[in-house]
Amino acid sequence: MFIKKSKSRHFPAALLGLFFPLSVLAGENSLWMSQFVFPDWAASGKSGRSVSPSDKDSARLWMRHVIPLPKMVRLEGRLTLPAREIRILLRPGATDVEKTAADELEDLVAEKTGAVRPSGPFRILIGVCDGKGRVDGTPVPGAERLRGLANTDQAYAISPLGDGLAVTALSEKGVYYGVKTLQQMMRPFLGDDKAVVPVTLILDWPDLAERGQWGSWEKDPDLTMKYIRYMAERKMNLMEMQKWMSLSFDAGNRGAVDLDTVRRGQARLRAIHDVFITEHVMSLDRTGLFERYPQTKGVGKKAYLPWRKDMVAPCASNPDFAKVLSEWLESCASQGVPDVSLWLSEIGGMQCECEKCKNTNQYILETRAFIKAWETAHGKYPDLKIRILTSQGTVDVNSQILAEVTRPEIRVTYYSGNPPGTYYPVREPIIPELFEAFAKKNGWLGCYPLLSSSWKHILPWSCPHYIKSRMSEFVEKGVTSFAGYVAENDSNDFYDFNITAAAEWSWNARGRSEREFAASWATCRGMNDPETFADWAVMMGPVNWDLYGSLVPHPHFEGTAATMINNRAKPELGKGMFRYFPTLQHLDDDLAVCRKALGLAQQLGDGAVIAETRAVQGYLEMIRAVYSIADVLSDSTVRNADKAKILRAESVKLQDAGKQTVDALGAWAKNVAPDYELSDDANPATATRKTVTDIAASLRFLGIK
Repeated sequence: MFIKKSKSRHFPAALLGLFFPLSVLAGENSLWMSQFVFPDWAASGKSGRSVSPSDKDSARLWMRHVIPLPKMVRLEGRLTLPAREIRILLRPGATDVEKTAADELEDLVAEKTGAVRPSGPFRILIGVCDGKGRVDGTPVPGAERLRGLANTDQAYAISPLGDGLAVTALSEKGVYYGVKTLQQMMRPFLGDDKAVVPVTLILDWPDLAERGQWGSWEKDPDLTMKYIRYMAERKMNLMEMQKWMSLSFDAGNRGAVDLDTVRRGQARLRAIHDVFITEHVMSLDRTGLFERYPQTKGVGKKAYLPWRKDMVAPCASNPDFAKVLSEWLESCASQGVPDVSLWLSEIGGMQCECEKCKNTNQYILETRAFIKAWETAHGKYPDLKIRILTSQGTVDVNSQILAEVTRPEIRVTYYSGNPPGTYYPVREPIIPELFEAFAKKNGWLGCYPLLSSSWKHILPWSCPHYIKSRMSEFVEKGVTSFAGYVAENDSNDFYDFNITAAAEWSWNARGRSEREFAASWATCRGMNDPETFADWAVMMGPVNWDLYGSLVPHPHFEGTAATMINNRAKPELGKGMFRYFPTLQHLDDDLAVCRKALGLAQQLGDGAVIAETRAVQGYLEMIRAVYSIADVLSDSTVRNADKAKILRAESVKLQDAGKQTVDALGAWAKNVAPDYELSDDANPATATRKTVTDIAASLRFLGIK
């Protein structure tokens, strides 16, 4: 971050030009912003209004209320005036998305000040500009510069007018995002019939075109609306919703999709792109497909999962399979959802063994069926697009799958559930070179990254370093879209920090530092001491990334640790559950950081922060004890009597650490989301307790309990 003094004829200003791309255009924009002359109302004492200047520190603190941080901001100060003197004006002919943006701003002012639809002389003009950069005939400074920005359909400008402020863009989406920024800047200072308007000049645009999540929220309309509002507040604009129960058939056995068009319409009003997910096609048996079209069901032993007979690879070469898919696509498009994500089978080795399929890879056949279905449906719905999701099953044939994709309307989203794929919080980059090259050649690539610490367990994890690393990688490698996943996919309350961080750095990857984002998040949450929280977050981030990146507790505390000890295997630092602990000193250093961070957490007095620190500390103590136990057991030079003495002490440490961890996990969940009921699969306490008891059982031969 840097702050630059303005040469304005008024008072000194703060130019938060947190990232100027190295291009001539950006240089021209920053020069224009620094030389821009604000109108008379922006100067204190003129126009009879009170304007407080913004210096470097006050500008930085004010912008902490805005997430994500805009790319180019010149903040001169704040204008304070009676709320009734504001007038929010929408351009004639505005779309329903623009109207939603204006309504949200009016509602905010009314809620905080009591001024309902004020009609004063200070206007806030909102709307898409025309080809000459005007809104309702009024020229808006900066509007002419929007066309040269990346993702121009989402770019916006907030500019001063002679009698107020304008929010404009080239599309309704950009208008919505611009008004959202203005809302966030005004919200902290509204109240008691008082309004504070920023004296500001902003040009802003996102790095990634699509930023969002996927989940199964459509089964619960209230949850869907909660997530729509949640994403909109963070300028997240992608909602991929999965509801396999929606896939059905009409009376004539034609494929049909039952969509919640009301909620999906609400998403569109908030500039959110709605994508329907069909399901991994190996799971389509439960839709009734194979009952109605038995010829589309895969045959042979390899078509079935050995442990799940209800999971069956389709006979993807059968034309009826593509036919039903095309009918589902047409059903979605007819209901206003012309973008569908088709998921390839997820598990490797599945294969229909019929005569037509057996000599061609299953995932290639599924890809071809997807494309054939799109070609059929596209004839009726020219705006229809599909996105094909890869999986851990497709790893060996991803290059062939990408080769099948030759049309811009057919996109690819990269996902892999195999370590170190997209669903594991490893420190290494996750976009393979193959997909990076595809993104740069084809101009579009999506990704399903993990935003929680595990795809299975709900665990405390506030890690700005991890999220910034992922989003920066996506921007650098040309990824277009990300749809993040959190454990149980309806647990945003647990992972608000990481999800909000993803919104931050997918919009502005080179803006805030990890510490500044943490302080901003704490400010928006209303924490008493954002600085202390930020210190805690940057202290704990690398430590908990060591822990969760080493895949602890999932999957290593679900049998791996106990098996290692039971087999008397020698532990290897830097591998397996010790992946990011190359030395014992590194592990001990992480524990020392936890002790220091716990002091900050206690100073902060936040129960969730304290519990998260203690949970991570507990897991690290468990890892330390597991290593010591395994190391002693595997050492044949140590006498059993000596082993018993050492192991007894380490066993006590393991049990104490396990209890601390389980207690802290419970306290964290209670503090963060007291009404959320963890499923058995999502609750890490079960695996944590079992690790302790299983290891204890392995030590009974030495008389240790």
